[in-house]
Amino acid sequence: MVDSTEPSTDLAEQLDTVGLAKDAPASPALDLAPEYENDDGDEIAPEQPPADGGAIPSPTLSEHQPPPFEFPSVEDAYAARLEREQPSGLVVAGASGSPQFESVSLDENGRSAHGWGLADTPDIDKGALPEPVPEAEEEPEPEPEREQVDEPEEKDTPPTPPLSDSASTAPPTEGATSKVALPESGTPVEVAVAGEDDKVGELPTSPTQAATSPVLSPSKRRPSGTPSVFQLNVSMTRQRDLPPKDKEQEKKHLRELEAMLTASKEAEKRRKAGLEAAAAARAATLAAALPTWESTILPNWRAVLHDDATGKSLRKLWWDGTMPVRWRGRMWGLCIGNGLAVGKTAYASALARAQKGIDDGQYPLGEKEKMEHDVEDTLPDLKLFQKDGGVMHEDLMGVLLAYSVHAGGQPRYPEGLSYLAALLLVNMPPADAFISLLNLVDKSFLKSFYGGVEDEIDAYYRIFDTLLADTMPKVYANFLQEVVRPSLYLKPWLITAFVRFLPLDLATRVFDVFLLEGDSLLFRIALVILQILEPRLFNPVQSELDAVFKGEDRGAVLVVKRDKGTDEDVRVEEVYNEMGCTEEAVFRLLREMDWKEETWDRLVARELPEAD
Repeated sequence: MVDSTEPSTDLAEQLDTVGLAKDAPASPALDLAPEYENDDGDEIAPEQPPADGGAIPSPTLSEHQPPPFEFPSVEDAYAARLEREQPSGLVVAGASGSPQFESVSLDENGRSAHGWGLADTPDIDKGALPEPVPEAEEEPEPEPEREQVDEPEEKDTPPTPPLSDSASTAPPTEGATSKVALPESGTPVEVAVAGEDDKVGELPTSPTQAATSPVLSPSKRRPSGTPSVFQLNVSMTRQRDLPPKDKEQEKKHLRELEAMLTASKEAEKRRKAGLEAAAAARAATLAAALPTWESTILPNWRAVLHDDATGKSLRKLWWDGTMPVRWRGRMWGLCIGNGLAVGKTAYASALARAQKGIDDGQYPLGEKEKMEHDVEDTLPDLKLFQKDGGVMHEDLMGVLLAYSVHAGGQPRYPEGLSYLAALLLVNMPPADAFISLLNLVDKSFLKSFYGGVEDEIDAYYRIFDTLLADTMPKVYANFLQEVVRPSLYLKPWLITAFVRFLPLDLATRVFDVFLLEGDSLLFRIALVILQILEPRLFNPVQSELDAVFKGEDRGAVLVVKRDKGTDEDVRVEEVYNEMGCTEEAVFRLLREMDWKEETWDRLVARELPEAD
C-alpha cells in the first residue's frame, strides 16, 4: 500500500517507474485524471484529511493500472499464425496499406474457425488504437484475458465510418476487401478474397515477401462427382433416425439406385421416341386416307353403311379416325341430317326471341346462370368459349339461348348441352350448329336425358346395368353391394358425350363414330372406361370412388402435377388420360369387345317399347 501521508509524491514516483508520468500519453485502461486534473487539464489539490484525524485512503496502484501488456506487432501476429494454420487463399493488408498474408479459414458465412469473421469485424482502424504500454518490470506477468473496452475518443484521429449492413453481413466476394481484426492483437487489417483468375503462389515466408507475393486463390473446390466427408460418413439411403448401414451395403444400394435412375432415363427416352413414331405413323395414315375420303365417302357417305367389301373398308377408315378436319363439319351435318326440317332462319329468329326475353326480364335468371356456368367449364384448354377473352363465347351463348326457346313455352336449359354445342361450333357455323344440335338431340337417347323424362332415363340405366353384368360381373356385383347407381357416373358421361372427361382428340373421334353407329356406341364407350378404371372401382370409401368418376382421383392428380412440374389445378381430361383413358387404349378395347348390336336392340325394345 502507498503511504497515505504522502499520496501525491509516492504515486508520482510509481507512475514515473512504469512510464506513465503526467505528460505521457494516457492508456485507455488507466484513467487517473479525475483525481488530479479537471476536464481542462488544471491541477486540483487533493482532499484534506477528515476532522477525526484519519488518513485519506489512497488507492493502490493495482486498482488503477492493469498488469503491463504489450501489443504484438503485425509481423509477430503473422509469424504466430503462420506456425498454426495452413494457407486458405486470403491476403491481408495492414493499416499502412502494404499487403500482408493472413491464413484465415472462412466458412460459407465468412466466419473463421476461431468464431470471428467479416460479419463480426469491429469498426476500428490502426490509427484509433492506443499506444502500447512499456513493460514495468523485467519479469513479464502472465497475459490476462482480453476484455472488450470502449475506445477513447481522440480529437486528432477521425473516426472510421461504420460498415454498411450489406457489407457487414454479406459473404465475401472475389476481388473484394474487408476489414478484420487479428484475434491475438486486435490490429485491423483488410482481407482481399482471391478470384479464380488470380495467380496461385506459394505461401510467403516473411511479411516482406508477403508484401510482394501474388494473391493466393482459394483452395481447389471438390469436384461435383467426388463425395464429401459428410457423404462418406453418413448414409444417404437411410433415414437419419435409423441405425447406419454397413458400408458395403450402402455402396451396393447406391449402385442399384444409379442403375434404376439410368433405366428410368432410358425408358423415358423410349417413351418419347414411341410417341414421336406414333405421331408420324398417324400423320402418314391421314395423308394416305385423304384421297379416299374426297373421292368416295364425301360424295356418298352412305356407302360406308354397305355390307360389301368396299363398305367395310370405308367403315374401317371412319373408325380409324381418319376423317379430314376440313370436311368434318360437312360430314357431321350429313350424318345427322335435318329430319325436323329446321329452316335456315330459325336460328336468328329463336335468338331474337331469347334476347327480347332477357331485355324484358322474362327470361328465367336461374336458367341463364346454369347456362353461363356450363359455358365457363366447356373446353377450357381451347380458351374459345370462356367469357373473358373467348372469341366464340357469344356464338356458344347464342346457340344455347336459341335452343332453350326453340321448343316454345318456358325457356329451359338442359345441363351438359354446352359441350355438344361447343364441339359442333368448332367445326361449323352457328346456324348450322344450331340445326344439327336440334336434330341430334331429337333422334338420339339425349332427348330423354335433356328432356328430363325420368322413366326413360331409368330405362336406359337398366339397359346399362344388364350390359355391365354381362361384360364385367365382378364390377357389377361390387356396385350392387356398395349401392353405386349409374346416375353417379353414367349420366355425366352421356349428357356431355364424354367431351368433358376425355381429351379433345379422343372425344372428337368418339363423336365421329357415335354419329355413324348410333346410341349404342356411347354406352359401349362407358363400358370400356369402366374396364380401364376397374382397379380403382373396388374402393369401399364412397367419396374416393366419386372422385375417380369426377376426374379428381388424388393419386392421378398428383402424378399429373408432377409431370407438368406445376402445382396449378389440373383438368378433368388430364386426370382421365393419366388413369389410362387414352385414344389407343379406348379404341383397342372397343374393337376387342364382343359386341352384338342385336343385344342392344333387344334391350331397348324390352325397356323402351314405345321408343321410335
